[in-house]
Amino acid sequence: MIDVRSFILGYYPIRGFVAWQAGDREAIFVDPGGWDDAIPALLASLGITVRAILLTHGHPDHTGGMEDMVQRLHAPVYAHTADIAKLPRHPDTLLADGDCIPCGSVAWRALSVPGHTAGCLAFAAEDVVFTGDTLFAGSIGGTAGLTEYEQERASIREQLFPLGDATRVYPAHGPATTIGIERRHNPFLR
Repeated sequence: MIDVRSFILGYYPIRGFVAWQAGDREAIFVDPGGWDDAIPALLASLGITVRAILLTHGHPDHTGGMEDMVQRLHAPVYAHTADIAKLPRHPDTLLADGDCIPCGSVAWRALSVPGHTAGCLAFAAEDVVFTGDTLFAGSIGGTAGLTEYEQERASIREQLFPLGDATRVYPAHGPATTIGIERRHNPFLR
């Protein structure tokens, strides 16, 4: 089972996440919107190390703590090539749809979910998906126009819904949800 811990981070608060397979000693960090000294305290208490910093997209509220995270945790940054211009630094690894990021006994799969930005990614493994600003509990991410809105809705239906109704969804804003709840009740996806 994958364990997940969230932190409220940054000047425009988002949820950043540490996730690891129970029993492993390696974790990922998703969306470094800021720094919190509780992060290394949690890692030390659990005896785990962050092996990868994953960016769901390049907006500053999701990347504001990236430099601190890299300097303090010494982990490489992974991001979609389409959002490079938005980032405060070049990522260590560029991702495309379907790429895998190994971490302990888990391989996190990058899912391209454009709409909010051209380079939006979700990260999925087992029964967990991190959706950034693409899918929220009862909503979806803002878009620049109708074309991007329809692109985002298609991304959710084609990339996230197939993960299965029991999949736990961890968005960057608001509470966690599941694919099943969003498939049945999200008014933006009807």
